[in-house]
Amino acid sequence: MRDILQAKRILIASSSKLFSQTLTRVIGSDKYDVTAVTDGDEVLASIENVDLCLLQDTLASVTGLEICQQLRHSEQKNKPIIIFSHQSHCEDEALERGASAFLKVPCQSSQLLKLVEEWLEFAKIGSPQKTELMSVSEAGIVSPSDDKANGINTNIDDEEQEAGFPEGTQATDSQVLCILLVDDSKLIHASVGKIIAENGFKVIHAMDGVEGLRKAVEYAPDLIISDLDMPNMNGYEMCQEIKQKDVTQDIPVVILSARGAGLDIDRGFDVGANDFLTKPVDEAELISRINLTLAPRQDSSLREKILVVDDSALVRNMMKQGLSQQGFEILTANDGQEGYDAAVEYEPDLIITDFNMPNMNGRELTRALRSRETLVDIPVLMLTAADSDTDQRKGKHAGVSAFLSKPFPPDKLVVIAEKLIAERRLIRERQAMQYYLSESAVEAAAAVADKKSSVDQMRVEETFLTIFFTDIVGFTPMTERMDPRDLVNLLNEYFDEMVGILKENGATIDKFVGDAIMALYLESKNRSREECAYNAVKAGLEMIEALRKFNQGRQDQVNIRVGINSGSVIMGDIGSKLYRRDYTVIGDNVNIAARLESRAEKGSVLVSDTTYKLIKDFVRIEDTSSITVKGKAEELLVHKVVQLLPI
Repeated sequence: MRDILQAKRILIASSSKLFSQTLTRVIGSDKYDVTAVTDGDEVLASIENVDLCLLQDTLASVTGLEICQQLRHSEQKNKPIIIFSHQSHCEDEALERGASAFLKVPCQSSQLLKLVEEWLEFAKIGSPQKTELMSVSEAGIVSPSDDKANGINTNIDDEEQEAGFPEGTQATDSQVLCILLVDDSKLIHASVGKIIAENGFKVIHAMDGVEGLRKAVEYAPDLIISDLDMPNMNGYEMCQEIKQKDVTQDIPVVILSARGAGLDIDRGFDVGANDFLTKPVDEAELISRINLTLAPRQDSSLREKILVVDDSALVRNMMKQGLSQQGFEILTANDGQEGYDAAVEYEPDLIITDFNMPNMNGRELTRALRSRETLVDIPVLMLTAADSDTDQRKGKHAGVSAFLSKPFPPDKLVVIAEKLIAERRLIRERQAMQYYLSESAVEAAAAVADKKSSVDQMRVEETFLTIFFTDIVGFTPMTERMDPRDLVNLLNEYFDEMVGILKENGATIDKFVGDAIMALYLESKNRSREECAYNAVKAGLEMIEALRKFNQGRQDQVNIRVGINSGSVIMGDIGSKLYRRDYTVIGDNVNIAARLESRAEKGSVLVSDTTYKLIKDFVRIEDTSSITVKGKAEELLVHKVVQLLPI
């Protein structure tokens, strides 16, 4: 009985009893007390006693859409209502009439349950008796008195307005950031307002776009969070007005709406919004986005450097303002030549240039940038009034990364700038990754990125190859007597020299382990296993010879030994499927190669009998012997190679 009393009450209204039964079966559990009706009048009669409504858009007597419209002006206006329909075009009308969310059916059961759970939780957070909201007074932003604790005070009388902050004056002190919440739903004010306040922000409330715009001018908050579907002035219109006023244009705006389609999001960014969230929003996601949006204003030094090149002061200032608002460091230049000089001096992360300029036009500037090694990878965004295919082809040939046609809103410029900077960062990360991961691992990551394989797939195959091991003889005593910095510098110089020789001979560098190098020679269509073995031995002999020159004039001499084996190995992803893995080889033949390296004499190449048989006609050996190695019961026949003969 206790569980039933605590169960959330859900009302389902559908003209189809079969469909109501299906929804009831999907939702029904110990947590929910579900009632199903088929008529709109039944909904209106029952709605006061339920926690959430699932309404079909078309119902007998009163439709679901008409119910939303009626409730919008009643005491039940904050009741979560999810409209479901077979027609996706009903979404706009449902949200405009006051629905909390829209669900296109048929849909996945998990999608329905998630939506119901999220809105019930949202309504719980926003329960008025549990929420202490913030209101604005002449002293700033303070908690309401007890007699207002069950509602939301969003109105300021004439005296309070006159005594309020001067226009454009910040409403908060330097320690506490202020957020203006604009929405026509008291449920959103209660729930979202509580989340914001509990995370250390102060809140100003506004119930529509007109009031939101007025309070944005009066109190200059640090951030505005706004709904889209509101009376008097919608969120798009309010955002556009805010971005056009001098006193508010620098305030970031986050759209929080039940709308989530691509066109709605694009339109939000087109009018100047900084971010877009879909209702009902998760608390962690909301606070994360708030902090991310406010971060550039708190520490702009962390953002990238953008060079703006244009001969129009008006256009330069407009771009500088829009980009600075996002935390970028902005440099400016009046023409192409000044732009080139600034690029050489500061090496920015992005260059935005007009096409028609004196001294050097945008295309000429781009060509000059691409001819300089330190600037060749900087993305260039070209502004142009001519947007013909011919002009774009010429620009692409010169090295332009993207184009933006005039006139353009500042927010569109920001979106493209963010995209180009992110793409450059990704390219540089991939380039850097090649120095920290094996070539096989880089290729595997690229295959996943290109969707040629799945990140969840752990690959494995058996293959024949030649395994190469080498390390420095006497490295441990060297670490004990050398200064750590000198040791690392010596080791890196040694690796640069040795890896170059391995790569020239077709090796794949598998890993570095301390002073040791493990390399692989893989058989392919263009390279036989005999060639693999030959190239591995050739690399070993060349490395030993190269050390003679490397050691000249050095107090600490470097000497190596090399062990080589050929055979079948297991190649694949080794490691954690969930965290980190390595694409490498394992097996008995890998262990043998490592053991041969440890048994080789200083300055020598020791190969297994398997490797020797592959290249016996092209090598001269000095010694053949049988040795016992750890982990092998039988002795191994090994050969010391002293010379390679031409193929």
